[in-house]
Amino acid sequence: MNRFVRNLLATTTGVVAISALAAVPAQAQTISGGSCGAGYYQQDAYPLGDHAGATGAGVMFLYYNKSTGKNCAILRRDSQFHVTDGMGISITTSNGKSDVDGQRAYTQYAGPVYVSAAGQCVKLSGHITGAWMGDDSSYLVKTHKETTGWVHCG
Repeated sequence: MNRFVRNLLATTTGVVAISALAAVPAQAQTISGGSCGAGYYQQDAYPLGDHAGATGAGVMFLYYNKSTGKNCAILRRDSQFHVTDGMGISITTSNGKSDVDGQRAYTQYAGPVYVSAAGQCVKLSGHITGAWMGDDSSYLVKTHKETTGWVHCG
């Protein structure tokens, strides 16, 4: 194979690889079941707050890894919600084990948090403080707190 063909093949392969990476949204690269680690699959999603024109202030995601028996939770903010005073998430089992992650500095997501819950139910709790921009360009500031109650027992 001559040098020109080898260089063309190497360049084409590099462009295809870079294009494949660019096609994955930045949010999907940083916030997904992959944030919990390998083998986690989404079980459910629970919104925090509501607002006309938005899905809410954020969403709590619950993941499960059947090979380890662990649950994982992540809180992600809604793209239209501007976090002003942090966010946090916790996961608790019905026998009292828990894991918590939250800071005032968090502006994109909180977690992941983990618990082993074989034979137990889990409860997610999340909070997020921030604002939506109103139709008149004013900000509607609010703290949203949600708790799921006991879910995904087993």
